[in-house]
Amino acid sequence: MPLFSSLMVLAASTTLEPPSPPESLPETLGEGTVSLPDRYEYCSSFTRDRSTLYIGIEHGNWQSIEAYDWNGKGWTNRRHIVGSPDFNAHDPYLSADEQRLYFITANRGSADIAYLPRQEDGSWGEPKYLGDEVNGEANDYYSSFTAGGDLYFSSNRAGENYDIYVARAGEAPQRLNSPVNTEAYEGDPYIDPDGRYLIFASTRRRGLGRGDLYLSLPNGEGGWSMPIAFDERVNTSGHELCPLVSLDGSAFMFTSDQEIRWVSTALIEEMIAEHSQ
Repeated sequence: MPLFSSLMVLAASTTLEPPSPPESLPETLGEGTVSLPDRYEYCSSFTRDRSTLYIGIEHGNWQSIEAYDWNGKGWTNRRHIVGSPDFNAHDPYLSADEQRLYFITANRGSADIAYLPRQEDGSWGEPKYLGDEVNGEANDYYSSFTAGGDLYFSSNRAGENYDIYVARAGEAPQRLNSPVNTEAYEGDPYIDPDGRYLIFASTRRRGLGRGDLYLSLPNGEGGWSMPIAFDERVNTSGHELCPLVSLDGSAFMFTSDQEIRWVSTALIEEMIAEHSQ
């Protein structure tokens, strides 16, 4: 075989295909490496090519964010990104251009939204906080963005319960109206970049467990439709939280009973089709 052809074959054989999410039923993500039986993992974010995964880890009194790389067979190269007993960090969310890794920290007392900027060499820089128009005296956490830059997050600034807010450029954060927000807990909002749907966690009545995930669609009047509970494929008698869709739009990830699970976003599209008729 000519040398050039040999190199072509070698290059093809060493190309690492990213892992694909399960087609219809959620499964544990990286069981035995990413998801461990004696550890609480929650919230996760993929790079666009799904080759690097960022996860939050609970250590009891503090939290950290760690990363794993896909080597073609499994998740390896575990490494610490940010977080310590003196500077907790959790709820990773990678920006669409992959130049910021957003996270939550209570280093200043209440929970605030911060981010790590990407450096020229590809490493992550020092933490920076969002401005006072978002971060206040209350707890503000769990960020996601539309393609236009609208920030969705959760906060208890209006009282004891947590509600979902949106902060648009140049405007003060606005609490979403009913039926998204209720007297129950609403948090962990994931907004589709194109605004096609909103997924969030809630402890509202008639749920299956300690906390469940819900999907809401635009109502055509600037608000959101009555939230739809995910069925038993996602919601269980336990606790579901931290919904997020991978940057390439292929995978729906969430936390269920202290482990990260994932499934194809076809499950979401199925719900949208069913409730858009």
